[in-house]
Amino acid sequence: MNQIKFTVLLLVLLPIFSQSDENMRANPEKYIGKAHSTQIAEGRDFMVVTSDPLATEAAYKILENNGTAADAAIAAQLVLGLTEPQSSGLGGGAFAIYYDAKTKTISSLDGREVAPYSSHEDYFIKPSGEPMTFYEAVLDGRSIGVPGTPALLGLLHTKFGSKELDVLIAPAHDLAINGFKPSKGLEIAIRSDIGKLDNHTSTREYFYEQGTLFKNKDYGSILKKFAKDGHMVFYKDPVSTNIIDAANQENGVLSQRDFNDYRVIVREPVCDFFMEHKICSMGEPSSGALTMLQILKMIEQNPTWHNYIEASKLAFADRNYFIADPDYIVTPGTNLLNDEYLLDRKMIIKKNTVLDSVTNGQPSLFWKDNHQHENTGYEENGTTHISIIDKFGNIVSMTSTIENSFGSRIMANGYLLNNELTDFSFIAKKKGNLVANRIEGGKRPRSSMSPTIVFSKNGLPLLIIGSAGGSRIIGHVTQRIIDIIHNNKSLEESIESFHILNRGTVTEAEGLNTIVKKLIKKGHKVNITDISSGLNGIYINPVSQVITGVSDPRRIGIPMGK
Repeated sequence: MNQIKFTVLLLVLLPIFSQSDENMRANPEKYIGKAHSTQIAEGRDFMVVTSDPLATEAAYKILENNGTAADAAIAAQLVLGLTEPQSSGLGGGAFAIYYDAKTKTISSLDGREVAPYSSHEDYFIKPSGEPMTFYEAVLDGRSIGVPGTPALLGLLHTKFGSKELDVLIAPAHDLAINGFKPSKGLEIAIRSDIGKLDNHTSTREYFYEQGTLFKNKDYGSILKKFAKDGHMVFYKDPVSTNIIDAANQENGVLSQRDFNDYRVIVREPVCDFFMEHKICSMGEPSSGALTMLQILKMIEQNPTWHNYIEASKLAFADRNYFIADPDYIVTPGTNLLNDEYLLDRKMIIKKNTVLDSVTNGQPSLFWKDNHQHENTGYEENGTTHISIIDKFGNIVSMTSTIENSFGSRIMANGYLLNNELTDFSFIAKKKGNLVANRIEGGKRPRSSMSPTIVFSKNGLPLLIIGSAGGSRIIGHVTQRIIDIIHNNKSLEESIESFHILNRGTVTEAEGLNTIVKKLIKKGHKVNITDISSGLNGIYINPVSQVITGVSDPRRIGIPMGK
């Protein structure tokens, strides 16, 4: 009874967020608790983990037949577009980290959506002069950016694939034509989205009027075109025209030029060390690697829960202020990981003091362009992750998204279209300064997706990991790296353990336990709340070389390996 009273009092004392605060955003799926017990698989040849059993099975068959990690990732993502459409699909975008075992090189592939050239700084401003509310913007054609996932899958196939595309599309094509039974997660998401998802005839007919078996002939047809003509089919008439028409009928401003010019950008991965382990993830426009590595480097000498929370506040302050598309604005970039700069930031953390508020740092000594940027904006929540290692040792860590659950709720060509442009700031200026993450034509919005590969002290792949969860992704992945490297937890123990994180405001915790109680006693404000995630990962034992795959029990996914 005392514990109940304490929890109620705690919740009453917490700050009240405005509806525009990104912490109030919906999760990709309605929180369903632990969907099942933690799923584990072991093998020595290969492993795949996704958030949906049918996607995992599709990738497994490809790997079993000597396909590469890239081949398997393509097959899995095409199935996910059908079976988990609330989280990702061909109408969205993705980031992928690829490790080539033969050359021991790492590629970072940016398949982020792009704002149409006709967008402008007042894009989300109403005639009254006020910014649109989040859902006013989401449920509107102006939220739709040029999809990047098809191009990223095409590049994966061209650079790293070995199987013909018709083989890779086969699992998804069969499900689209013959039908599949919606999962528990999809059923709950559909029921929870009445009033949004049923606003358009195509989405209403597909999600609410099909019965217990979902079929998607349009999706099957587009996959056949993909297999025949490659990924460029998605960026040419009639496929692109269908997207343009669907968006522009709802106030969008897409044009064929936007599709003609879309390209996946191959960027340098952002890598740094934590306790002698090399960690590589996505750089800008993702905030994942920079923010995660800032946290890890600040607490490396003393990774307590208190220090983790305080370092998270400081890292998110930098993230919110500086990080944006580096092709459109000069950002500090990896200067945010400078040892001297982080030493100054770390000195702000005090053992017995809780930081009530934090501001961004000023890395001007290490950053030639020191003009200031204000930043604001939302973050994607409709997201999923894929972890794969093939029998050749190649690795894919890929996170894909459609932004909000079910994206814009507008369909074309058999798939949902993203609302990714709502990841931009809705305002262009703040406190007299230009916002780094403001919308501009051709620009990519900031993201938190953090597909990650961790290498052991001897330089060999140790951990493949990523998650869904919007801006919480950074905390989800960071916590697991700390668990495994510092706390010597198994991947299973880490993924099934409770979530605790801070995104610059109040600390969020999945439950009230001894750790949380100690933090509260120290003075931390903690919100006990449901926290949905979509973690999955693969651990390669550096001694035995046994490969272990683990799927988050909060979603319905499974690992499979051999």
